Amino acid sequence: MQTSAFLHRPIYGGVFGRGRYALATLPTLDRGLHALQYLVIEPGPGVVLSVATDKVAALASARKLLEATQLLVQAEASARGAGDNQQELWPMEAFDQPPIRDVVLAPVSRRRREIFEKSGGKCHYCSRPLTLDGKWHIEHAFPRALGGLDEISNLFAACVPCNLTKRDRTALEFVAQNLGGEVR
Repeated sequence: MQTSAFLHRPIYGGVFGRGRYALATLPTLDRGLHALQYLVIEPGPGVVLSVATDKVAALASARKLLEATQLLVQAEASARGAGDNQQELWPMEAFDQPPIRDVVLAPVSRRRREIFEKSGGKCHYCSRPLTLDGKWHIEHAFPRALGGLDEISNLFAACVPCNLTKRDRTALEFVAQNLGGEVR
């Protein structure tokens, strides 16, 4: 079974047997960047044999553990008899749940913050309130396509619909056309 929490596939051969163990991947964050952790697990009882940031290292570590404990496990199994009384570490439902992810907010650049404050936290054209870390565009009052510069005096905050509707028109043309007038 593959889910979004633990994507895993069975491992066949050698000490791993015939699919009893699986190689799982778990999305994580490492120093603020997306990364993967590789786990060798026994999906039924949820036993984790090894964890590593490299697939080969995870497999090698699990192989080493299985080889080292194989005789001990066989001895314990024969002492217990035919029944295996190991408790489940994770119920099978744990594999059906979506992963819990921490929301990491990207830092807001100084320039974006200045433009937001200059515009009073509102869209320059429709006065819709904006949030600093929300979705809004840095708008060129005199478009770059017409030779406008990236100077702070030419930049404003604009909501996405206004900026996409404005396209390459000047701010004056855009406002005049939205008011029903025409610039001459």
